[in-house]
Amino acid sequence: MAEKQSQRGRPCFGSEPKPHHVKFGTNMPPDLLERLDKYCADDERSRSWAIQKAVDLFLKEKGY
Repeated sequence: MAEKQSQRGRPCFGSEPKPHHVKFGTNMPPDLLERLDKYCADDERSRSWAIQKAVDLFLKEKGY
């Protein structure tokens, strides 16, 4: 069943919002982070967007 929304797109009072994304942290070598940040700045994208795309591509290549 679809979640009820107010006219502004927010959940109505009393309904619990369903998360569309889950936040998590990760560690990586400084040089990899530097390359990621440069790519994101050049492409005007966020780190999370680039990481999602990379993980998605990796998992598709592995058959998941």
